[in-house]
Amino acid sequence: MKLLVCSSYYYYGHTQGIEPQFYYLYQVPQSMGHQVDFFDFHTAAKIGVEQMRRSFLAGLRGGAYDAVFIATFKDEFDQETLAEARKYCPIIAWNSDDEWRWKDYSEPRINWYSFMVTNSPDVYAENKNTFPNLLHAQWACTGFWNGLQTKKDLNFSFAGMVYGKRAEQTQWLGRHAGLQTFGFGSKNFALASNSVHWKKLIQNAAFKLFPLFGGDLLEGRDILSFDRINGIWNRSKISFTPLDSSQGEVRQIKSRVFDMGLSGTLMLAHRAPHLDEYYEPGCEYIPFDSLEECTDKARYFLSHEAERQRIAEAYAKRTQAEHMWKSRLEAILTRTGLMSQDKPR
Repeated sequence: MKLLVCSSYYYYGHTQGIEPQFYYLYQVPQSMGHQVDFFDFHTAAKIGVEQMRRSFLAGLRGGAYDAVFIATFKDEFDQETLAEARKYCPIIAWNSDDEWRWKDYSEPRINWYSFMVTNSPDVYAENKNTFPNLLHAQWACTGFWNGLQTKKDLNFSFAGMVYGKRAEQTQWLGRHAGLQTFGFGSKNFALASNSVHWKKLIQNAAFKLFPLFGGDLLEGRDILSFDRINGIWNRSKISFTPLDSSQGEVRQIKSRVFDMGLSGTLMLAHRAPHLDEYYEPGCEYIPFDSLEECTDKARYFLSHEAERQRIAEAYAKRTQAEHMWKSRLEAILTRTGLMSQDKPR
């Protein structure tokens, strides 16, 4: 099957890191034997949105593609462009964050695409009858980073971007549970002043001005590559897994829940809607409601290595059996009728 994948190559435009969707939607189907081309619409749009749209359509006309995957972001693709694109092959939108942007972003655009994929079980259940072209696929694990045999020399860690509620959470857990934080914004709490009140004022001002990249106003400027993030998960006995959304007061299943599934870490995660449908609490991951509970459980499993390892291994086994990107993509291609028309070659 010949696929065109449209996504950003760089993580939020930062050249230090590659966008995880590049691995999910490009490298995984390529490893399955599909012929896959890539179009970085995010970078192309910086030159000019209209020029980017013309380039996209020109490549599509001559590409003889079986399908196009677009990792939706903002308004790079308009209705007119997508209507023209659908003349050549199915155009499949791959959404994220529908927990908070379905009504304002995804729903008004769903009929612009041949199919739209949401990773929100609630959005799918509530809208599948209204929109027959709405499909559901959860996040998954690539399988490219396997840390089951990696030495665990980090006790309790978080790797990724520190923003919003994560700033307060990682600071608190650093003081009370020895959490080591790696990534953009992780040095926000190493300010010269020892005043917690002063730190909070600066952090709040930064995040109000720049909600996602507020940490850049402070000291945390390290954008971790996805490879480095996976390396930290692979080295960690326990991984703090916050599941607060970046917008609104909702919990959502983040991609890291599945990304680190073969790392050999113990996932210590917020209780979140539907998470227990994918992993069994207490057996395949450890849930918590409060930071105090998170601290107690981190301390417990650091002092009970055999139990920690047993749960981490069960987490990996469930991931390998049910939550790999290869299976997710095969399911979507089958649902759209494409897999039955062609086999990987």
